[in-house]
Amino acid sequence: MSATQQNVGLFPVSYRIGTGLPGAQSLLLNLLVSTPQHEVSGGATVTQATNPPLDIHSDVWGEYTYLTVMKPGVSKILITAEGNHGGHGSNSIINFKIRLVVGTDWKEGVANYQYLNGTHWVEVNNVPVHLAEVQSKVFPPFEPGPVIIHHNPPILPLYAAPIQSAIASGDLAQMKNLAKLAKQQLDQQPQLQSALEAAKKEISRLQAR
Repeated sequence: MSATQQNVGLFPVSYRIGTGLPGAQSLLLNLLVSTPQHEVSGGATVTQATNPPLDIHSDVWGEYTYLTVMKPGVSKILITAEGNHGGHGSNSIINFKIRLVVGTDWKEGVANYQYLNGTHWVEVNNVPVHLAEVQSKVFPPFEPGPVIIHHNPPILPLYAAPIQSAIASGDLAQMKNLAKLAKQQLDQQPQLQSALEAAKKEISRLQAR
């Protein structure tokens, strides 16, 4: 795969974060990963079966970096993010922070996170991270669109950015972010349109036989 292909990508990933023990806190983290900018955005939900039940939602944004070590060490990916109600650029106070370390396959890891519960911060440290099925309510099925390439993605590549979802939710910050990513994606793949036209011509030629 070429260097250009490695730097172009947009894919969703979803994590279940917690011990899984009865009554323990659970964090569901849904992220859209942009490989050109090494940025992430999405949503986080902290829940716990208490009385009253704990249920805290946050719009999340942040970045990721590769923690590369010399052999025979194992390289990791560090994701750092924070969240609030309304997303990046809103006037809402920060109510969520997370540092998440996963393998280079994006599948397993460990996390430390904090959330604002009323007037005080609660810290949860060294909890297991497991890749989960991408939540369809956050990233619904898409119509065909620009082909997005990612080097060793944890799931199948997408064929369109989830702009429809952002429009439906009315999330202005998310719409702006996705519009920027989509434009960058198209700018980085000028050959896509010509390839599509060539494919259409070949389809027509074969169908005419």
